[in-house]
Amino acid sequence: MTDSTARTRDTPRTRPAKAPLSLDAVVTAALELVDEVGYGAVTMRRLAQALDTGPASLYVYVTDRDELMAHVHDLALATVETPGPADGDWRARLELLVNRTITTLGSHDDIALVAITRVPTGPNALRLLEATMTLLRAGGVDDDLCPWAADLLDQYVTSSALELAARLRDQRALAAADGPAAATEKAMSAAAGSDLDAVYGSLPADTHPTIHALRPIMTTAGRDSRAHAAWRLDVIIDGFLSNRRSRARE
Repeated sequence: MTDSTARTRDTPRTRPAKAPLSLDAVVTAALELVDEVGYGAVTMRRLAQALDTGPASLYVYVTDRDELMAHVHDLALATVETPGPADGDWRARLELLVNRTITTLGSHDDIALVAITRVPTGPNALRLLEATMTLLRAGGVDDDLCPWAADLLDQYVTSSALELAARLRDQRALAAADGPAAATEKAMSAAAGSDLDAVYGSLPADTHPTIHALRPIMTTAGRDSRAHAAWRLDVIIDGFLSNRRSRARE
């Protein structure tokens, strides 16, 4: 047997030792898999293969996929930095916190879906909830409304993160198929506006008169996604403040 044969033969003795399994290792690997293949494609079997173990080994740490993904969702939130006084007043910090959370969750495919079916209660989710309600109280939102306001903001974060994740998937697909130039934000918005214009333009004006009247706005308003997102968040926060003033007059 030559030296090269001895070096390349794969045996239990020569194979590198596997890293020991732990909840942290399982969750970290699951988040990496979400980024690689997408949230919906991650199964317990696929994760076990990535960890070079059997699916049964994973159930030592989590009861099912739902619990696993709740841990993964919380791990994704770990990188969200809470704003401080240097970032502005309570409203500026709240907007920054919301946008940072959207950007973070949106970068991990559809992991934000976890928050639709269950209330996130991991340490990072609770850290961000504490920061959110602290800022809402600083803005004068009544204590009895703070949980509702935080829940509404969480719904906004979740839906916006899913929109961002979808847009990033489309960008990657377009870049792979047609090159980077086709995957810019401007090019994608123009293409989406053109598609919508074709749909709206095909509708009979007598049955959809309002859509016809607003058609030029409807097919161009969404092209500035940042301005649209800022407007939506402004409307939500302004609603909190308006409700506060209304209750004060009662």
